[in-house]
Amino acid sequence: MPELTLIAALIGGLVIMAFAGDFLVNGAVAVGRRLGVSPLIAGIFIVGFGTSAPEMIVSLDAAIEGRAGLALGNIVGSNIANVFLVLGIPALIYPFVAGGSGQGRALGAMLLATALWIGLTAIMPLHAGIGIFFVLILFGYCVYTFLAARRALAHGIDPGVSLEDAPDLSISRALVYVPLGIGGLILGAQLIIAGGVGVAEFYNVPQEWIGLTLLAVGTSMPEIGASVAAALRKRADVAIGNVLGSNVFNILGAGGIISFFGPIEVAPQFVKYDHWVMGFAAAIIGVLILTRARIGRLVGILLLLIYAIYIYGLINGFDISGLFQPAGT
Repeated sequence: MPELTLIAALIGGLVIMAFAGDFLVNGAVAVGRRLGVSPLIAGIFIVGFGTSAPEMIVSLDAAIEGRAGLALGNIVGSNIANVFLVLGIPALIYPFVAGGSGQGRALGAMLLATALWIGLTAIMPLHAGIGIFFVLILFGYCVYTFLAARRALAHGIDPGVSLEDAPDLSISRALVYVPLGIGGLILGAQLIIAGGVGVAEFYNVPQEWIGLTLLAVGTSMPEIGASVAAALRKRADVAIGNVLGSNVFNILGAGGIISFFGPIEVAPQFVKYDHWVMGFAAAIIGVLILTRARIGRLVGILLLLIYAIYIYGLINGFDISGLFQPAGT
């Protein structure tokens, strides 16, 4: 068994990260309100970046320390966990219908981001040029979302961007929350990396595995918690918006940031297995939204079962790409 300090660092880092993410988002939204920032801008930029801050900080810290496997695993694993866990768990609590306002626009951005990530990493390492490309696309998506939401509001249509769940904090309290959130994210990331690397080395498993599983689920906890809370309030449909937005920011934001520390070679494991599952996850949520499917307990169980199969395949070294290679090659 690995040293208790390593396990404590990993678990403690994940717990700190979960609380720090909430502190940062709630504090930043409150400051934005006090400064007269448009709720739409706050909802798109502050909440969008804030909810993906754990993935961004952990991946950035891992890239700086030369732990590319952890950084890449965290991004890809989080996008997989977001679909199967963040949608599957609240569906067990309260059924909801996909295809709400603004989801089509966000779905298009997520599918584009996923396709770019899978396609580019299959033919070249991540580098600064890709980083700039991703960040520009993310900025363009945010601006387009803001303009589309403002246009919808002008016509009395639900813009699909809401801040109703953000607490109304005093400015003094908000100014405490923001630095606490930032500091907590940095501290949590450092603990997670130290603990994750130590555990991986003890069990002699690839760092990619730790990134794809423990780190991915841990940094997705804010989304899971928000979706469960929404389900308890019978607003489980909020989970879909959380998933779409988080996946876009994970790839274009976190992926773009770590690309500046490139060139970063993508391990063959991702191309052989994990990218296929991430693409499959994106296709599933796409079908659910486009068909306006009812996501109830049966679908929730199915999503969780698929995630369990994914973990089983990861542990046993499944190679999906091998199924499409000609015999004898």
